[in-house]
Formats: sequence, structure tokens, C-alpha cells
Amino acid sequence: MRLRPTSYDLRAGRTRGRAAQAHARGAIDGPGSEDFNASRPVVLFQRPVAPWLSLMLVGLLLASCKMTIPPPGAPAPAEDPSGIEAPPPAAPLPDEDAAFRRQQAAAALCERGRRLMAEGRVDPAMRLFEQALSLAPRFGPGYYYLAEAWFTKRNWSQARAFNRQAALYLEDSAAWVVRISQQRRRIDRAGEEGP
Repeated sequence: MRLRPTSYDLRAGRTRGRAAQAHARGAIDGPGSEDFNASRPVVLFQRPVAPWLSLMLVGLLLASCKMTIPPPGAPAPAEDPSGIEAPPPAAPLPDEDAAFRRQQAAAALCERGRRLMAEGRVDPAMRLFEQALSLAPRFGPGYYYLAEAWFTKRNWSQARAFNRQAALYLEDSAAWVVRISQQRRRIDRAGEEGP
């Protein structure tokens, strides 16, 4: 017969089983009963659980509960009785619109960089081209103009690398393909002639 714990002493934090209670009353006699120590109850915890720990666990449990969201088609909740109307939530902009705006900003930066290149200010122009590419990494003209700037600085390997990038991103535009191939030929001729 299997005996389960039945009493719990809150002061001591101990549980006494039916067997311990029966032995204490002298109801259990027989072989092996002398091994059972009735004066020592069964201990579940070495120390009592601190009350603050219990409160903290309950708090964490309650904090992790989610607010229920009504299913679609459910009636809307009643309006706020204060009469103050909350502003409507801002409509999120589609990713395409944001990408288009970044591309426009990149084009404006490249245009400013082209003007600086025409004035002979290559380094500030390069910074603008790099800013344009950080805004729109697939903006092909930025790579073309960076290749042009590196060509002006006589760094043929960098000019060649940016020319290749421009060719990747502008392969769909016939006018740009012509300009890129002309730029590649100029870079190759200058690279063959040496510094």
C-alpha cells in the first residue's frame, strides 16, 4: 500500500505522511518498523520559501499576460466618455515610397557632387557620392560618378571597380550603358599608359 503525505506543518515547513502519523500512534509494528524514525518528519524544503519570492513570481506571471484582441468583425469598443477624440494613427508609408524618396535624395546629392567636380573639388564631391550610395545602395549613377572621381585622382583600380558596379546597376538604360562603356575605355587606356 502506497502512503501519501497528508499533513503540512506551516511553522516548520514540513509534511508528515500517513506512515509517520501511524507510526507515531504506534499503529505500525512489524519487521522494518524500527528503521522508521517517527520523530523526524519528511522534509520537502530545506528552507521555507521567502514570501517576496512568491510575490515576484506572481508579478512576473501577471506581467507576461497578453491583452486579448477582439476577432475581426467584433463590435468596436464603446467610445471614450470624456469626449476627447484621439488622433487617427499615421498611415505607414509603403517601402516603395520610402525607396523612391531615398533615390531622389541620392540623385540630388549626386547632382551637387557633379557641380563640385566641375569646380575641381574632387574630395568633397566624392563624399557626396558616397553619401548618395549610403542612402540608396542600388543607385547606379552614384557608382558612375565615383568612378569618374577616382579616374580624376588617377586611381585606376578604384575607378575600374566603381565602373563595374555602375554597369551592374545601370544595364537597363541604353544611354547609361554607352556612357559606362566610354568611361571603361578611358580607364583602361589610362591604366595601360601608367601613372
